[in-house]
Amino acid sequence: MPSYLMYIFDVAAASLVTLNALLLVTIFSRRFKLWPTPAERSWQHYTFWPLFRGGLGLTLLFSILTVGWPEGGPDTWRFLAGMICVVIGFGFTIYGYFDLGIENTYGADEGLVTGGLYRFSRNPQYVASILGFFGTGLANGSAQSAVLCGMAILVYVVLPYTEEPWLERAYGDVYADYKQRTPRFLFL
Repeated sequence: MPSYLMYIFDVAAASLVTLNALLLVTIFSRRFKLWPTPAERSWQHYTFWPLFRGGLGLTLLFSILTVGWPEGGPDTWRFLAGMICVVIGFGFTIYGYFDLGIENTYGADEGLVTGGLYRFSRNPQYVASILGFFGTGLANGSAQSAVLCGMAILVYVVLPYTEEPWLERAYGDVYADYKQRTPRFLFL
């Protein structure tokens, strides 16, 4: 593997490991909070966004640059199944930006959204991104891509747990009612 691909892998992996660790600390700490960021010019903002965008973006870049194009047989079916998940997953992620609103997607407090995709899941963009990264790893077929995509998926599994206390404080009983009737992901 060329050295530039190893560099991309190493930076993506370091970003995702660091991000997941900081998100887990956020969940279990009363004082340390990374996400949602408290302000645009806070240290949390300058830490979260480069790790998030860098880790996820480099995971996609690495997976695209190292994809093994199938020449038939089971690899073709694996690739096609992965690409279907990629298109559906990331398609719904993008659609969710419009459903939630761009500013709310990036951590603003512009009102609790409970309609559209948010009728089925409190975190439909996360569910869709999980499907997209699962598909990315499946379509690529390499162990390295699977590791990065697995760490990217973990980010989306952990994020709701960092957001829920903030949402409970911001929206009180309205969020509590929404939480009772709408699953965190699809079935949980």
